[in-house]
Amino acid sequence: MITAHVVNALNKHLYENEFDEFLRRRHDFFVNQKKWRPPSPDGRERDQFDTDAATYLLGIEDDRVVTSARLIPTSEPHMVSEVFPHMCERSGVPRRPDWAEWTRTFVVPDKRSTGLRGTLTQLCCAVMEYALDEGLCAVGGVQETYFMPHHGALKWHARPQGLAREHKGEWYIVAYIDVNEAALASVRKILGISHTLLVRQGTQLPFIGASELRKQASYC
Repeated sequence: MITAHVVNALNKHLYENEFDEFLRRRHDFFVNQKKWRPPSPDGRERDQFDTDAATYLLGIEDDRVVTSARLIPTSEPHMVSEVFPHMCERSGVPRRPDWAEWTRTFVVPDKRSTGLRGTLTQLCCAVMEYALDEGLCAVGGVQETYFMPHHGALKWHARPQGLAREHKGEWYIVAYIDVNEAALASVRKILGISHTLLVRQGTQLPFIGASELRKQASYC
């Protein structure tokens, strides 16, 4: 079972080795395997959305990073708003501080289980737990369509923002998942756990800024 370490601009210095491993594994997956981006000379994958606005969940098991998630408030520039706005023709591009874009998820090859209790589901549980703790209403973004049945198997409600589109032989859709207690309870039941998967070390940066917290009650 993973532990999901919450890493942000204020505590990243505590995770120098783990974050470097995360970037190298991103390069292996998104560059070498998926061919989404050109190779980087230093073997680490970064993009324009790796800013101080991002929060990372590093899934660690047996002292190595085996999975990950990057969360960015949709009120900030994010992948959907800057690269894929044309895929939100149904509901428009979300721009809300309590909606998080979820990107840069991978699972290392030896942890890619086809079972529903595998590493991917464990990461999903950690993301839902974090989102609920931080008062978010939705998480999601552009994703391969094969994730949609997985969301359904977790009994999660995912809302497409537009139609699916093909790119380089794979199908993608922009969708956001409702954040609520029932969604967390469902995935925990599947995993057979009741304990937290999150690890918070050092200074924590609230996902929703203080000025936005005062407005939040009217959002969800």
